[in-house]
This record gives sequence, structure tokens and C-alpha cells, in this order.
Amino acid sequence: MKKLIYLTFFVLTGMLANCKKDSEILVIAPKPEPEKENLIKAVQFLKGITVTGAEKIEFDSVTNSYLVSLPDSYDASKAEVKVSMQKNIMLWDSAQTTITTDSIIRYSYKSTGPLHFKVSDNPEKSWFYFTVYFNFSGTPKIDLLSKEIPVNASGSILPLRYMAKVGSIPAAPGQYGPTVKIINRKTGFTTESALYSDNMYANFPDAQNLITSDPLAMEISLFNQNSVVFEGIRFTRDMPHFYVLPDYKFEYSRKDTIKVTGGFFLPDKKYSATFTSDFLSAPVSRNIRFNDASRLTLDDIPSELPVGPYLVSFYEDGKLLGKSSIYKSNLEPSEVATIWDSKTNAIENIWKGDISQTLNRNTNVLSFHKGDVFFVRSLPLAAAYPGFNFDVAKLPSLRLKRNGATVELKPALEVFNWGIAGVSFAIGKYTIPTDLAAGSYEVTSFHVADSKESKPYWSKMEIR
Repeated sequence: MKKLIYLTFFVLTGMLANCKKDSEILVIAPKPEPEKENLIKAVQFLKGITVTGAEKIEFDSVTNSYLVSLPDSYDASKAEVKVSMQKNIMLWDSAQTTITTDSIIRYSYKSTGPLHFKVSDNPEKSWFYFTVYFNFSGTPKIDLLSKEIPVNASGSILPLRYMAKVGSIPAAPGQYGPTVKIINRKTGFTTESALYSDNMYANFPDAQNLITSDPLAMEISLFNQNSVVFEGIRFTRDMPHFYVLPDYKFEYSRKDTIKVTGGFFLPDKKYSATFTSDFLSAPVSRNIRFNDASRLTLDDIPSELPVGPYLVSFYEDGKLLGKSSIYKSNLEPSEVATIWDSKTNAIENIWKGDISQTLNRNTNVLSFHKGDVFFVRSLPLAAAYPGFNFDVAKLPSLRLKRNGATVELKPALEVFNWGIAGVSFAIGKYTIPTDLAAGSYEVTSFHVADSKESKPYWSKMEIR
């Protein structure tokens, strides 16, 4: 993602000059102080903007932003923004595309992000970025498509639709977008969340209190506008949100516990886990203990399971909640290491697609075509600080086995940079030979350095 480079400049305190003509408002950039060279350059680039049909336009010198106020009668699908520039100045839109025809940007402003554009000299040596926010001041028109709304611990997708009188989101500098509040007028309980306009997602604190027979009210608030309130809302319990914690843990001792969090879980429901593998003669199931509305615990991993990787499926009253994958070892709980320092030879993840999927263990059976490229994250994991020069020799070969024959795939090195964690790790990239016979293959990893071979991955690889 390209980062926008904001250059801050200062202006004289005073009113912005507004010129209105044919329902257009021209906002002139403030006259600079002579000694402020950076401000003089900005004025030499941009005179101001005109927005057809606007009621008022204000300039915020701190954020280099224009705030466009639109009348309630404004219903154009796209705002026509005309940028008034000095001679020999180029205009660029948010896609970094040069606009050279009429210096007009036609922007779909409704419930989308604000408009960003850049002006620069020609050739491009100096430039300035500007942002245009669009907002209304009346009551937005918002439709509620259903008064019955599913919710779980991860939040809810609200059945709302913006219809009219809704500007950009956010609608002003420093403003984070709409908020939604749920009110139980009988008990006084309230909970509030940001409303993410791309999918109308909200994540309410104490959301379990929304599951009630009491009628609820929903209040939607947009910047500088009257709130919209819907009465008689009812939330229903959605399928519980689910994930295993800690999510980075892969290797488990037989005496380990598997902890599930999410919700909302109920004490009168039956929870279970089923361990499967293409090398297990029959699935092995265990009941899971209910702790509270957000926590479940599997106290012991089945002792009859051999050492190796397994797919674990979690159920509520026989209905699938989600899946994870683990590696059962023969170590004591105190001896089990994290993926960062584990010495176990194992395949943790096999997937096809973007390399960033390395952070999510694949829980689907493997089905590839000849010539497909795929990735493998294996243990021991080669991890280091960003910029480290990894050695492909540390990555294992893959062995595909079928009908007594073995095909060995050599790795190519890929490096995944996990920026938020400040760490990089080596990923193996492999290619299915185009002449490989179709069929179902057992997959193991083989480390040349120590001549150790892993247990088979929990899923066989189907080659088509």
C-alpha cells in the first residue's frame, strides 16, 4: 500500500474567502506570510477547489483538508470537484493517475472514504497532498432491513443500508466514522460500537446482554448529523465465534489441555472435539468442558492417538463450530516448546495462494493440480529478525509417497516478514511436477542436515 506523504504548512489566521456562482463555491487558499517559504509554495500550486452544489467549503490548514458541506437536497451520485491550480501544475487523483483534461474529479462520495488528491510541479519535484471530506447536516436516510439480528462474541453484521444524505466516512479530520448504540430502555443497559461502513460490522462490549426478550433500541450517529433511532430491535444468538488459544501453539503433550475461546457458549449445550487424520483408522472424539460464555476446555488429548499431526473439529450439539490442527508429541507438558524453538520435525502448514496465509493453518484437505505452486511452513522453524539472510538448505525437501514410490520435491526459499511481530521466517515453496501421476499421496518433510523425516501431514495430497 502506498503511503500518502502529508506536508504540513501554516496559514494566516482569518476567514477563508468564499465566492458563490451558479451553485458553486470556490475556496481560495489563504494568502501566505512572506517569510514562510513552504506556504508560498503551496499557494503557488493550488488556488482552491470548487464543488458543484456545495453549501459551504472550509479549509483546515492543519490537515490540508477541505470540508465540503452539502445541502439536504443534494442527491448527485458523484461530487464534481474542480481543482483550481496555478500554471504548469499537475493534478493527481487518489489512484496516482495524472488528470490533465479538465482538472475535474468526479468522486463517489457516499459512505466511502474521503477524496485524496495530489498536486505537483512538472516535472514532479515538489508536491502537496490534500483531502476532501463531504458531509451533510440534517438527518441521514438509513434503512433497517430486519429487526431481528444475529450476534455472537465476535460482533454482528447489522442489516443497515445508507440511502441518502450520507457523506464520506469519515466526514471530517480526526473523526472515526459512525457509531451505533444499543439501548435497553427497560433495564438501562447500553453498549456502543464503531460501525464499519464497508460491511456494517459492529463489535459490542458485553454483547451477551443483547440476548434478551426485552425490545431494544438502535441509535446510529453520523458526524454533525441527527441520530437515527430504530425501536423494537431483537438480537438472536448466532453460531458461536471460535478459536483456539494460544493460536501460535501447534505442538501439544498428551497431558496438555486445548483451550477454546469465543462464544457465546451455553451451559446446556454439549461440546465435543473430534481428532481425524488420513492415517487414523477411525475418528477419536472427546467431550469438551464448558467454563463460561467465552471459554471451553478439552482437558486431555486422547492417549490412544499416535504421535503426529491431527485435524481437530469442534462441535456444539453435533454442529460444527470450527477446526484447528495440532501436533501430538510424546513429551511432557513442561518439555513442549513453542513453534519458535521447537526441535520437532513436522509439517505445520501446507497451502496454496498468498504467502501471508502462513499465519493461518490450513484446515482443508489438500487438492492440487500438476504444475501447482504451494507453500509449506515446517518445524523446526527458521525465524530471525527482518533482513536476515536465510539459507535454503535449512528448509526440508518434501516426499510424496504413493504405492511404494517416492517423489522428492526440492524447496525454493520464500521469506515472510511479519511486521507487527518484528520477525521474519523462511517458507518453503514447492512445485508439483507436471509429469506426476494423478492420485493420493502421503506427504512428509525430510531435513537433509540431520537426515530426519517427519510424520505424515494429517491430510494426503490429492493430485489431479
